[in-house]
Amino acid sequence: MKTFKIIMHILLVVPLCILILVSTKNQQERIIRFWCKRLLAIFEINVEVTGLETYLANQKKYLMVANHISWMDIIVIQSIKPCIFVAKSDVASWPLFGWVAQMTGTIFIKRDKVSDIKKALKKMKRRLIKRSVCIFPEGTSTSGRYLLPFKSNLFQSSIDTNKSILPLCLRYEQNNTYSDKAAFVDDMSLVDSINKIKQEKDIYVIVEVLQPIRPRYNRKELASYTQEMIRKNLSQNLS
Repeated sequence: MKTFKIIMHILLVVPLCILILVSTKNQQERIIRFWCKRLLAIFEINVEVTGLETYLANQKKYLMVANHISWMDIIVIQSIKPCIFVAKSDVASWPLFGWVAQMTGTIFIKRDKVSDIKKALKKMKRRLIKRSVCIFPEGTSTSGRYLLPFKSNLFQSSIDTNKSILPLCLRYEQNNTYSDKAAFVDDMSLVDSINKIKQEKDIYVIVEVLQPIRPRYNRKELASYTQEMIRKNLSQNLS
């Protein structure tokens, strides 16, 4: 039954994406939140927002920066603060999800190409005028127990647009302890990950909103400072 619900809800995204094309910004955000919240409910994944959550409710535009554990991170963040994501170019080729990502304005990037990074920065700066943009500066997902070094290139968008960075620390738990059931790592395919997650119950995703950071430093300093904030929060809650 859960598999059927997941398939039907994923297919529902097709008419919703078409509806998004003719909707206002506020309507688009409501549609995105509805679809993401419903998908999380079907998977029996609970989202708990802690910390300075009032920053998610205001109308300011941020460069949102989060640690990366799973493709589910995007669904979780979209369910609480619809925004534009920057994703690896590989995501564009995912069945259906890649199309949805394109339809919702995702900025795709090949991190090993300087020209791609420059193009992504230009798009990010344009989008930050109207919407918050979210990046995963580790460049890949992990088990969630540790943090990889943050790549600094995309932090330049915060400096150039004078938009604050809003750090988000994500962690997945079951029975009040760390869980790697949602982790999207190694050679796991999207289908494998979906099958693994749907077998679980009562996964909690804790999203801790940390203190915004003004872009008063260069991009490498901003990346390092943001990384340390998230690392410290992660280590405190996983110890």
